[in-house]
Amino acid sequence: MESLIGLDIGTTNTKLVIAGRDGSMTWSTRKTYPSTQTPDGGHEQDPELILAAVKEVLAQGLKQVDSTDILFISISAAMHGMIPVDDAGKALSPMMTWADTRSNPIAVALKNTGAGRQLHRDTGTPVHPMSPLCKIAWLRQERPAVFAAAAKFISIKEYIWFHLFSEFVIDHSIASATGLFNIRTKQWNPASLEFAGITADRLSQPVPVGYSKIYDGVKYIIGASDGALANLGTGAIREGEVALTIGTSSAVRVINRKPIQDAAGRLFNYMVDDGYYLCGGAGNNGGIALRWFVESFYPGEQGGDLNRIIEEAASVPAGCEGLVFLPYVYGERAPVWDASAAGVFFGIRSRHNRAYFLRAVLEGICFALKQILQALEENGEMVNEILASGGFTASPVWLEILAGILGKPVRLTQDADASAMGAIFLAMKEEGLIDSFESIDGLLEKKEPFFPDPAYAGSYDRNYQVFTRLYGKLADEFDRG
Repeated sequence: MESLIGLDIGTTNTKLVIAGRDGSMTWSTRKTYPSTQTPDGGHEQDPELILAAVKEVLAQGLKQVDSTDILFISISAAMHGMIPVDDAGKALSPMMTWADTRSNPIAVALKNTGAGRQLHRDTGTPVHPMSPLCKIAWLRQERPAVFAAAAKFISIKEYIWFHLFSEFVIDHSIASATGLFNIRTKQWNPASLEFAGITADRLSQPVPVGYSKIYDGVKYIIGASDGALANLGTGAIREGEVALTIGTSSAVRVINRKPIQDAAGRLFNYMVDDGYYLCGGAGNNGGIALRWFVESFYPGEQGGDLNRIIEEAASVPAGCEGLVFLPYVYGERAPVWDASAAGVFFGIRSRHNRAYFLRAVLEGICFALKQILQALEENGEMVNEILASGGFTASPVWLEILAGILGKPVRLTQDADASAMGAIFLAMKEEGLIDSFESIDGLLEKKEPFFPDPAYAGSYDRNYQVFTRLYGKLADEFDRG
């Protein structure tokens, strides 16, 4: 039987899924790895551990099928990571992940200038410490010896690809999320290179998402970013279909034929392939903010089952009787793009016990996603249905809260491994197994949606209005040191 394999290299784990030619998943595995945080805002990972995880899941997967039956292995990977490496591909320091905020002073100084706004328009990437553009500039300023020694500045996918094929290449999708790549010319952006203080030869060669190589007799397709592929994996492709993910972080995204030029600069525009763009916003505070709350206020539950704990929130009325949470525990990306933003509980009363705070955390994460959805609608995007993926989909309570806050039906697709499945669907199109991305819809089993309960709309809307005003009132008070 022919086998199609998707490999998703994420922030917390690497997943591998095997599917048949009909797009149905037949087997999956994953391998986790740690991150390290530093007091100055660093968020790092050891790329060697991730490479080892990739090799482990590949070895496990290849034992499940005959190698002659494998049509391809297609790769998804997290965006925004940056690793300085030498000519031999050896990392000169740990990878700075998307969550690393050490370059925030550089991003703040650039963001609201004419040059910063032009960079956002040209590259599709908001000026923010998540971007490799700001990370490289920070490295040049704060770690000049490492900066000078680096032959290349690469992402985790480039690192893995180099250690398989001994070449430095980057797909257009990952490149478009660096702040260094012009999404119209499909070349490295001269103004970005000048700001970062590098030349194009210190970056990898950009290639289309269908670029492939053979390793041990198996075709590897370079693929795209995890965000773009999550849309494909959930089937959020047609007008009115919006992909929403809550995993470690969170995101709301649509696929368009052209970029969205939001005058307020709230949205990103990344490439899916050479004919489609991924438009939307990602938040820092998805499941990671909930995990922070549980580990801080549920003694003995560290590493416990979050879904069991979330059940407590069902005992609290929608809107938490006025308790509102700004979920910016780890700063924030869309729509405020403020790495200095901080978490806030507002409206605390004596009746608010721990369960109220728990539900307020869940609602706050959803309110932040509603802001991104609203930005898309304000730019003319039709929103009929939310297609959800990520670890939160295992919790009916959280799904009901999300549907109520967004005021839209929320539908699950066949599994939570959306990016890995999306890698398979992308490769199916590139290899001619399907005619278009729209054909993916026929490969997916969509479950019954969660509908918003109109009885809760008033409570959610009142809190949402408070939520949207709070950031503006408090922004000047956040520590920007």
